[in-house]
Amino acid sequence: MYCPPPALLHLPANFTIIFFNNSKTVTPMSKGAKFWLLRFGELSIKSRPVRQHFQRVLERSLEDLAIQADIDLILEKSGTHIAAVSHSSSEVVEDVLRHCFGLVAADPARPCAADPEAIADLALQHDSRVGEKRTFGVRTKRSGPKGKYSSQEFSGAVGHFMLQKDETLSVNLSNPESPVVVNLTNSKAWLLGDRIKCPGGLPHGVQGKVLARIISEKDMLGAWQLMRRGCRIIPQDGSNQDLLAILAKWDPTVESAEKANKASSGPGRNKASLWGAIGMDFAEVVAANPPVEGRKYTPLCNLDPLCGWTDDELSVLAKHVREPSVYPNPSADGKTLLAWIDE
Repeated sequence: MYCPPPALLHLPANFTIIFFNNSKTVTPMSKGAKFWLLRFGELSIKSRPVRQHFQRVLERSLEDLAIQADIDLILEKSGTHIAAVSHSSSEVVEDVLRHCFGLVAADPARPCAADPEAIADLALQHDSRVGEKRTFGVRTKRSGPKGKYSSQEFSGAVGHFMLQKDETLSVNLSNPESPVVVNLTNSKAWLLGDRIKCPGGLPHGVQGKVLARIISEKDMLGAWQLMRRGCRIIPQDGSNQDLLAILAKWDPTVESAEKANKASSGPGRNKASLWGAIGMDFAEVVAANPPVEGRKYTPLCNLDPLCGWTDDELSVLAKHVREPSVYPNPSADGKTLLAWIDE
C-alpha cells in the first residue's frame, strides 16, 4: 500500500484513508473531488460489534479493489453517513463500488450547506435543461435527529426557490422530468444523483473459508455466489486461471491460496475455519481435513449454491459477474429468477 504524502497525514478524525494512487498528489478536499454516499443492507441490521467488524472488512475490501484499479479512495464518516471520496474517473470508481460485496447501492452526491436556497442553486447549476419547460419535484430524506426543517418543509422551501430562479419549471411530484433528491442532516445536505446498484450480500471474508477448484463456468459462478454470502474462497491447484481472473475483479485475494488464507477475516475476529468445498472430490476434502481432538468441529459441507438454477438464469448471472455495470444481478431481477411463477 502506498504511503500518502505528508500533507495528507493531517486529516480530520472523520476521514479514513483507503488508498492513494501512484500520483501521490491528491488531497481530500481539493478541487475535483467527487462523492458517493454508500448504502448498506444486511450489514446495517447486525449488532453493533458485528456491524463494526463487518464494516472494517468492507473497508479492507474497498482498499484491495482500489489498489487493483489504481485509484485514490477516501472514506468520510459524517454522522450516520459514510461517503466515498475520490479524484479519479467516476466511471472507474463506480466500477469498483459495483464490485464490492456488502454494498447495496451508492448514490453520487454533491455536498452543500443545509440551506434550501443553496440546494436550489446547486440543483439548477447541474441541470442540463435549465431554461427549458420541464417538470420537477423535490424529495428530501432526513438522517439523524430533526433540526430546523422537517423533510417536507425542506422540500417545499427548495421547490419555492427553484421556481423563483427558473420560471420555466412546473411542479409534478408523481413523475417529474427533473427529480431533485436531497439527503439532509443537521450540518449538511447532499444533492443526490442517479443511484448505482451494487452487489449487496456480505463483505467477503466475514464467513468461513471454502476450498474451490474452479475448472468450469459453473464452478466459477458457484464460487461467486458463496463470495457474495461472505465466504472466503481458497483456490486449489488445477483451477482455471482465466476463470480465477474473473473472480479476482471482485476479490483480488482469489488469485492464490496464500493471499486468500492471509486475508481471512471471519467469522468473528479470529482466523476463519474451513466450512466446505466446491468443485472438488468431497471425500478427498474430508480426508485431508479430519477433526482435531479437543477442538470444536463442525462437519464440512459439499456446497452447491446453483442447485435448481436453469441454463437461462446461469447465462444472466455469468453476464452480471463479468459486467455488473451492464447486466443486473438476476437475484435482484424478478423477471429472471421468478419467471417460473408465471408459467
